[in-house]
Amino acid sequence: MRRVSNHSGIKGLLNIFTSLSSRNFKRYFLGQIISLCGTWIQQVALSWLTYEITGSIVLLAVVALVNQLPTLIITPFAGAYSDRVDRYKVLLSTQSLYMIQALVLSFLVLSGYIAEASDAWILICIGGFSGIISAIDAPFRQSFYSTLVPKRYMSNAIALNSVTINTARFIGPTIGGLLAGTVGEGYCFLINGLSYIAVLVSLMSLKLRPFKPSINTLPILLTMKEGFIYIKESITIRAVLIFTAVVSFVVMPIMSILPALIKDIYGGNAAMYGYFNSAVGAGSVTAALYLASMKNIDNLEKMLTAMAVIMGMSIVVMATTSNLILVCIAAFPLGFAMIGSLATSNILIQTVVDDSKRGRVMSFFTMALAGMCPLGGLVYVPFVDMFSLPHVLLFVGVFIALFGVYSELHRRSRS
Repeated sequence: MRRVSNHSGIKGLLNIFTSLSSRNFKRYFLGQIISLCGTWIQQVALSWLTYEITGSIVLLAVVALVNQLPTLIITPFAGAYSDRVDRYKVLLSTQSLYMIQALVLSFLVLSGYIAEASDAWILICIGGFSGIISAIDAPFRQSFYSTLVPKRYMSNAIALNSVTINTARFIGPTIGGLLAGTVGEGYCFLINGLSYIAVLVSLMSLKLRPFKPSINTLPILLTMKEGFIYIKESITIRAVLIFTAVVSFVVMPIMSILPALIKDIYGGNAAMYGYFNSAVGAGSVTAALYLASMKNIDNLEKMLTAMAVIMGMSIVVMATTSNLILVCIAAFPLGFAMIGSLATSNILIQTVVDDSKRGRVMSFFTMALAGMCPLGGLVYVPFVDMFSLPHVLLFVGVFIALFGVYSELHRRSRS
């Protein structure tokens, strides 16, 4: 791995925007900011609506599961195909389908078809449809950066993409929480549907080189096996994928059960749910900006340990207090560490992966990131019933901190 140094001061700040010198990436970046704000508005409204009409943590977990479970099944195939087919055309299709599902959901809520617990099956079906789109979209989107920026700007582009995701996470949940509590969740879904216009316009304005089909003629299953063997033989990629999978399985489900945490444990409302998500988003943006300000990469694997410890300490605070102000304060370092660790993992993998296997490797990263989260959410349910939510959070906080220390000790033993 390359030996580098971090930049600070004005020069470091200028490094944050290096990849925006690429016309294509700049347009894609702006479209993503708008669209992702809408996505977070919908996500907050959907979780709140699900818990409001059902009052069930189980159904919260089920909606999250059907939204992300297709990642474990479809994404490996999508990743293999993303090394063969035109990623641009696939992204145009998936973003259009995202728009359709948001507008349909908006219509169903505003027209009163989704209003009580017996209607939860509709949310589950729409969540499943959205999950299928995501499972196809993610590996294509993750590997699309290589067509937007030169390789020397890759790590900065990935970090800036994290900035867009988490700037949206900072703005979107606040808007979503306020709108859900005032005008209703249906308008949140409508706003999300309309926000996809921005990303579609940005995609259609890109000037890309003509697509050249891959010469890979292996059957698709052998192509997937080839990618798996490549990951197995790469110590760095393998270690980072394991770390990502553990964080996703243990920590990320917290975000899917937040409505129960905020409403039942802390006595908050939809607006407070939005504020908490925004605090998480503010920490996430800070982490992404920090990573983007780094001109090169050095010791990023060591950073994963620090992020895991910060995550653990933040969750412990959340588990041991009922003060809403302290909970929101703890949400900032939690967001910083969650996105800091996941963006760092993404940068590490994208920097070392061979271009011919990028789509397949990123499909496994997507599986580790998104596919493990809903499975972890289902595991939460019986433990919450047995030990209560605060006790489960306390265990999770201690576990992830210790796992980070273990990962660092293991890294040193193999270096």
